[in-house]
Amino acid sequence: MPRSFLRRLSVAYREKRARQPWYLRPFAALLHHPVYLSINRRSISKGMALGLFVAVLPMPGHTPLALLLGLLLRANLPVTLLAIWIANPLTYAPILYGEYQLGSYLLGVKPGEFSVGTSWAEFSTLLERTWRPLWFGAIVSGLLLAALGYGITDAAWRVHTRRRYRNRIEERNRRS
Repeated sequence: MPRSFLRRLSVAYREKRARQPWYLRPFAALLHHPVYLSINRRSISKGMALGLFVAVLPMPGHTPLALLLGLLLRANLPVTLLAIWIANPLTYAPILYGEYQLGSYLLGVKPGEFSVGTSWAEFSTLLERTWRPLWFGAIVSGLLLAALGYGITDAAWRVHTRRRYRNRIEERNRRS
């Protein structure tokens, strides 16, 4: 009796899990590709670079953007989503300030004074003055950080692989 009951529950559960939710149906072909969860050097490095690039962009919604770009560029999704957390509520203000300073320097614009106003008009004038240097600095720093993250991840993976290979050969030589 319990076996047949559990079997009926199990069949219903598997059928329910086989159908995808409505919001994932457009991505069905993408989600079944094995590279999104694969653990290899290229996928991990690509996910790290992509996550670091998206993390420093001055905009809300890093997670959906990183997820969408990770799906389109076939990067490792967990690494991509974890890498965006380099920009968190504690680090976001210094990151934005550094990007603004970098953008102002590269564009040859004198950095302005920051004063947080109480009215919408003051905020909109502040935004008009700062958006170009901020976004330019964000894209430049994002590209640099992504290249650095890709290089470091790729190099660390290669060093670790060589070390494991060397240790395996040494272990074989010791046994024989």
